[in-house]
Amino acid sequence: MQTGTDTFNDIQIAGGDTAVPMAMAKRLDTLRPFLAGKRGRFLDCGCGSGAYVAAINTQFHLEVHGVEHDSGKVRSAWEQLGLIGKVQQGDLQRLDHPDDSWDFAMLNEVLEHVPDDRTALREVFRVLKPGGLLFLFSPNRWFPFETHGVYWRESGRPVPHWIPFIPYLPISAGQRCFRYWARNYWPLELARMSKETGFETIASSYIGLTFENISGRQPLLLRITKPVLRRLSNALEHTPGLRRLGVSQFLACRKPAPGAR
Repeated sequence: MQTGTDTFNDIQIAGGDTAVPMAMAKRLDTLRPFLAGKRGRFLDCGCGSGAYVAAINTQFHLEVHGVEHDSGKVRSAWEQLGLIGKVQQGDLQRLDHPDDSWDFAMLNEVLEHVPDDRTALREVFRVLKPGGLLFLFSPNRWFPFETHGVYWRESGRPVPHWIPFIPYLPISAGQRCFRYWARNYWPLELARMSKETGFETIASSYIGLTFENISGRQPLLLRITKPVLRRLSNALEHTPGLRRLGVSQFLACRKPAPGAR
């Protein structure tokens, strides 16, 4: 399947869960300026097991719901967090919600796993109210390591995460050697795709790696040195020029009100 970005082929619905303590705290702090003191309805698109649904409801007192493709994660949200009626199974490419029905939406490290990313963005645009905000967290291709991991095309074996500069290879060249199971976006590429969908970007930033071993394959040397690496990563988040090397990028996008353009 050719994807909406015309760069990665055969992306299948997949994804891990970024709801580990430090990464989650960074993302919630990023949302805080846009949500503190606000009212409205918030849709977490690709919500995993619902940790962000619960946290955003608790911290910002919004009406929060989630949609998730993986039925096992939906059951976990119901059974572990009591989110029956709050989290439902669904497809981000065909959201089961009316037009103009949500004040806020989030795609948190999700868009790169959707077979047709542009269709998913158009669906989020459709269900947001005019003036509604989309919070988009996604991989940053300026980060020199491929955190999702890639596989050698011939053997099917995983390429070690610590090999640098794989994201910098042109995809046309990389696909001769590797099999990608998730996309990785250049910041301008993601911003352009959001604009072409109809959104206007009102803020952008980068988030540093927290070294919490989400993949479960963290090398021993990394486990030993991660306190120092975390401090370095946190410093880079606030360093002009170097902050673009963060592991994730963040866009806050608004659906323009009619006649706003």
